[in-house]
Amino acid sequence: RIQEVAALMRLGTHFVDAAHRLFTVAVEKNFVQGRRRAHVIAACLYTSCRQEKSQHMLIDFSDALQINVYTLGTCFLKFRRLLGLKLEIIDPALYIYRFAAHLSLDEKANQVAMTALRLVARMKRDWIVAGRRPAGICAAALLIASRAHGFERQHHDVTKVLRVCGLTVMNRVKEFESTPSAGLTLDEFHKNDIEGEVDPPRFTQNRIREARAKAIADNNVELLTSGALDNPRMKGKNASRWRRPRTTTEHEKQYAEMYQEVETELKDTLEESDNIGEPGTEPKDESAISFRRAEQHPENHHGISTLHAEIRYPRGPNKRPVILPNQATAAELRPSTQKAEEKLNFEEWKTGVPDEAADELACFFRSDDEVREREAVFNAQNKEYIETQQQKENDRLLAEAASKAKLEDEAAQEEKRGQYLKKSRKRKGGDPNELTTEEALLEVVRTRKISRKINYDALSNLFDDTGNFSLLDDKGKKEEEAEGIGMV
Repeated sequence: RIQEVAALMRLGTHFVDAAHRLFTVAVEKNFVQGRRRAHVIAACLYTSCRQEKSQHMLIDFSDALQINVYTLGTCFLKFRRLLGLKLEIIDPALYIYRFAAHLSLDEKANQVAMTALRLVARMKRDWIVAGRRPAGICAAALLIASRAHGFERQHHDVTKVLRVCGLTVMNRVKEFESTPSAGLTLDEFHKNDIEGEVDPPRFTQNRIREARAKAIADNNVELLTSGALDNPRMKGKNASRWRRPRTTTEHEKQYAEMYQEVETELKDTLEESDNIGEPGTEPKDESAISFRRAEQHPENHHGISTLHAEIRYPRGPNKRPVILPNQATAAELRPSTQKAEEKLNFEEWKTGVPDEAADELACFFRSDDEVREREAVFNAQNKEYIETQQQKENDRLLAEAASKAKLEDEAAQEEKRGQYLKKSRKRKGGDPNELTTEEALLEVVRTRKISRKINYDALSNLFDDTGNFSLLDDKGKKEEEAEGIGMV
């Protein structure tokens, strides 16, 4: 079955051998139980491809076997976790030549591939490859390289070949456009190599969000409307889209009203409970007991009103307001009440332990001398029991030694008897390797016991030392001989 799948994927014999070894380990680890064999075989073959750094992708196995790629991915991840395999991250450069041949680039396919390889290397230095799928990086590099060489290729041309989302390719292209290398011509890009590197795209986006949040907190309308905090990946009106007011839907308005009513009811309930309290009690300091961060206080994040519209407070990828570095909870701002090198004094701690729990916890804090004293007291009180257990252990060891000696003696006797029978058959002119009737019957009895009701010890005494039947004992033989003599 492994060879059939390898033939569909056009894999060599060394991939088959590696996958066969992995499948053997999967059987030993009981990984195949409850899973389809095709899934395990695909996981083994893909693991061997990852180890050999071939150009095959998991979606290729999905197409060949007509199995959902996410199902194969789940099986592969569990198999890798079971074996503890440490596979290297896939280099996007492995797929450049493979997919460049499917873009109809004619005689310039090699040149486009070389440019795409340099683009991938440049993206690595600019932190665009880190944390991204290799198919998206490869698609973006091939799209930029083909356009640089004069080919009119669109997003759908590349996504159809590499089977990635068009939005993913567009995001990778925009991330590369924000780097200094994007401003070079094709000749300059091949001849000159820009030193240094830029910050990761996600890092830059987070810093821009924090700068917007700080400008709103400082009421810096001039900085917000100047365009310095616009998205560098966007152009035109899209770059300043974050400054436009966001339209709310009917559902959002209904939810906002519902939350406002619930908050009002909770405040009224808390005020009534404070009024009912005992006289003379001081109200609790909300700032002292509050563990909510600044983003949980909606009054601080209404945004800021400008001349044309209201700029809302920025939110992060988790849809929560951005937290500035200087924001902290009330508990985090308090000074520490514990000394840096303070250690627990066990003697003082044990004085505060209740009496009913002192005996249970005393065993955790005994010194070596106390442990030896306790052990001596226990041995003295249970001397008879310890001696009885020791005697039982000695008897068990002696019985095991006697049984082992008996088995070795029986094996030695059986070996000598076999040698004697072999020599006797040789003297009679027969084949020394041929089994006698007794040996054949005993061999059948030994290998396959027919029933528990048969006495096999009595059955083994049917033959004498010469190999003849010995159904009668010596007394019966003498009586037969006497009767024969009387008849004569």
